[in-house]
Amino acid sequence: MGTRVSASMLRPMAVMGWLCVMASPVLAQAPAAPAEAQVAEATPTSRLIQSVSFSPVVAFAGSDMRIVVRVQPEAGNRRLQLSVDAATFYASTERQLDGLDGARAHTFNLKELPAGDYQIVATLEGSDGVRSRVTRSFKVMGEDDTQLQADPRPTQQRRRGRTN
Repeated sequence: MGTRVSASMLRPMAVMGWLCVMASPVLAQAPAAPAEAQVAEATPTSRLIQSVSFSPVVAFAGSDMRIVVRVQPEAGNRRLQLSVDAATFYASTERQLDGLDGARAHTFNLKELPAGDYQIVATLEGSDGVRSRVTRSFKVMGEDDTQLQADPRPTQQRRRGRTN
């Protein structure tokens, strides 16, 4: 028995399919690495950091951000390090993990971010060194300084309004 799709469902399905396929910085997704780079770095423990997500997806200068790092609990997990780096901002923190008893989700909050291009690096370490590392990028938008300068020429435009 087949599944019926009505015309009203077709457009949202097409939009969702387009959004899932598209890797865009607007959607807060880091650009995908070339296929050969992914194969070269693949290790049995490379999926220990399951995801690094952040909100809001679109951030403006002065806004706060929440970063959530999801980790697969394993006996060898000892420490989770997170660094956020931009030209005018840097923050770094670490959390001790309890191996198999460790939490899956770790939340980090950043306050009043200035405008700029940012890079998040989440590193999971064990007793034998780095076990997994994930990098994500995002942008905090701000005003362009060249638009803030006043036009030195006076305007010669007349105001249009009602005349009685």
